[in-house]
Amino acid sequence: MSFTEHNINGLIYDTADGLSAVGGIRHAFTTRLGGVSPAPYDSLNFFEQNGDTWDNVSQNYRLLGDAAGLDMSRAVGNRQVHGDVVRFIRQEDAGKLRWDERPYNADALITDVPGLPLVAYSADCCTVLLGAPGTVGAVHAGWKGTALGVVGKAVAAMENRGVKPSAVHAAIGPCIGACCFETDADVPDAIRAALGTDAEAFIERRGEKYHVDLRQINRLWLLRAGLEPQNIELHPDCTACRLDRYWSHRVLGMRRGGQIAVIALEEET
Repeated sequence: MSFTEHNINGLIYDTADGLSAVGGIRHAFTTRLGGVSPAPYDSLNFFEQNGDTWDNVSQNYRLLGDAAGLDMSRAVGNRQVHGDVVRFIRQEDAGKLRWDERPYNADALITDVPGLPLVAYSADCCTVLLGAPGTVGAVHAGWKGTALGVVGKAVAAMENRGVKPSAVHAAIGPCIGACCFETDADVPDAIRAALGTDAEAFIERRGEKYHVDLRQINRLWLLRAGLEPQNIELHPDCTACRLDRYWSHRVLGMRRGGQIAVIALEEET
């Protein structure tokens, strides 16, 4: 499985081929390219709380929606808290996208409502999109959420609504890679406590520091949740290495924009 780049009038986003093949789903992993925001948020920025204006950010949502065939006027975000709470999104949540209007403190959203895009935000953390016939999910997994297994809990929430894990396709978007995610011992300790020796292959000690592969650890959670290996796609890009294409909190700090992953069930016509 691989990812496909789309360039629509200079707005660039990626889609996961396997997730696209599910049918009845639209999704996108954004880059920083093709929006209206000025420096240092240039240009396709989706973080209004870092200093950009809502006018700019809302225009970026509209441009993405036009490019990717998503009704972003109905999209739903969350106030991400680096936890493991999963929320089910209903029709009445439609359009709650501004920071102060988002309905939940949560890091994973799922829905079975067509035409209701779910948004996960990132500037290094993993974003994971989940799709199965009739149900989709969007997950934010920083290292704390990864250690807590938030992506596996999102799959479990889908299973509780009748979705077989073997029918779920997952795509893990661009995030900070093991090449650049240098940490103290607290990160690998938390991950080992959750996953045991299975996590060791994705933790490398270099002197007093550790390098951790969050992308592969989230894949491990998805496998434990019951997904088929061929149904899990991993984007190859490291956000900290590719500042030409993404923002990185680790490299740029707070004076930067942020990208999103978004997914929705198509409405029946």
